[in-house]
Amino acid sequence: MKLSGKTKKGLSVGILESLTSREDALIDSLGTRRKETVEPLTNYFVGRVQQDFNKGQTILGAMLTAVNRDIKSSNLDFLHTAAYTAGLDFQHTWKDRTWYIAGNAEFSDVKGSTTSITETQTSSARYYQRPDAKYLSVDSTLTSLPGYGGTIKFGKTSKKRLQFETCVIVRSPGLEFNDIGYMRYSDVIYQGNWMGYYLRNPFWILNNLYLNTNYWMYFNFGGQHLSRNYNTNFNSQFKNKWQINGQFNRQSENISTTLLRGGSSIIIPGNQSFNLNLNTDHSKKLSFNVGNYHGSGDAFSFRAHEYWAGIYYRPTNSVSISFEPDYSIQNTELQYVSTTGTGTNPVYLFGKLDQKTLYFTFRLNYTINPELSVEYYGQPFISAGKYTAFKKITQPDAGTFKQRFYDYTPAELTLDPSTNTYNVYDGGTYSFGNPDFNFRQFRSNLVIRWEYLPGSTLYLVWSQGRTSNDTNGMFSYGSDMKNLFSITPQNVFLIKFSYWFAL
Repeated sequence: MKLSGKTKKGLSVGILESLTSREDALIDSLGTRRKETVEPLTNYFVGRVQQDFNKGQTILGAMLTAVNRDIKSSNLDFLHTAAYTAGLDFQHTWKDRTWYIAGNAEFSDVKGSTTSITETQTSSARYYQRPDAKYLSVDSTLTSLPGYGGTIKFGKTSKKRLQFETCVIVRSPGLEFNDIGYMRYSDVIYQGNWMGYYLRNPFWILNNLYLNTNYWMYFNFGGQHLSRNYNTNFNSQFKNKWQINGQFNRQSENISTTLLRGGSSIIIPGNQSFNLNLNTDHSKKLSFNVGNYHGSGDAFSFRAHEYWAGIYYRPTNSVSISFEPDYSIQNTELQYVSTTGTGTNPVYLFGKLDQKTLYFTFRLNYTINPELSVEYYGQPFISAGKYTAFKKITQPDAGTFKQRFYDYTPAELTLDPSTNTYNVYDGGTYSFGNPDFNFRQFRSNLVIRWEYLPGSTLYLVWSQGRTSNDTNGMFSYGSDMKNLFSITPQNVFLIKFSYWFAL
């Protein structure tokens, strides 16, 4: 159930409530069958309020989310039984909304078994177990984990030429949103600044020109300076309505607290990249765009190239068709493979990854009338990665890139083709699976939208997906596409109904 709206006095309200049933899977192991619960009975709730003051010059808001799970099977102990988040936010503008200050504060608390809270502490969002993070430690007796965060920003925005913003973002190590939201990392203090310069009136061969520069830094809660980043970009439109934009990025030598998957921090060489895009006039019946990206790492640590294009055709005002291919090549010298060895003497295995990716995106939109429309989206995606030059991390904080790892010799590393497993002999004996991969996927959606009453809509959706994997690491578009469309698809049919009413 979803309820949303805004009162005449400027109060916006949004409520989302969802209840999902318990799901059981039938498992067959060598003819012996059993049922296991794979998803518990779960309730999700999101509430949001926001109040406008002084004709919207000041805005105050609050948000609350809750996830509650009825866990009765021990195999689901890794899930939280409850997860709560709350937040407050504000924004104030003055001098005709030229200047602004805004911010938010957020809090979270997750509860569950000792297993689930231990896994939360050691998850990739925080890695409490890092041996060099003296301010963190894993407590396997905890049954709850609280966290907090916040943002404050100040800036200037107007129709004049100069704009800017400076901000600080804080996320404590325990902050956790992933039960109902998405959060890649916590344990971070971010400080960022940007400045933009606009030339809005036509001059020379241009209608307008926008220049922008950014500078930002990351720290963790141990006071460690993780990275320093720079960016400059431009966006302009010619008088014939063609557009060109691009950017240049530079990241200085930085410290990764995640690359060793819970191991010590490691120094990563700096890198730089740039991209350039050209778009023709999209108001025409037929238009195009082309673009490219190129990146490289210091000390030859990585290089990447990507090329994309788009064709857009509108034969009538009610029909639009687009086709967008994208092809990328990436070579990474230090790609994580596995962690092996004993708990007190782990061995972090890496390899050189050569990866190629190709995908096409197709869209068709047909507006039959203002109340009825049909939309189709389809994307075949193919990626293959080949690993070579396997190595282990030896000194993650060494002064030069090559001193941070040891390359295995052919005598120390052999591939067993019968098990597709590498065996390593370098004073100890251990093995790891061949990490080469082929990933193929097709995703498509067909949506029919009918606005049967003003503001009230009925959606009919057909979604089809196909996914296949392999381990040879060889990129072959023809054979990969043939393999992808030979497998049995998964089809989902969905009906969505909404009704609008005024209070």
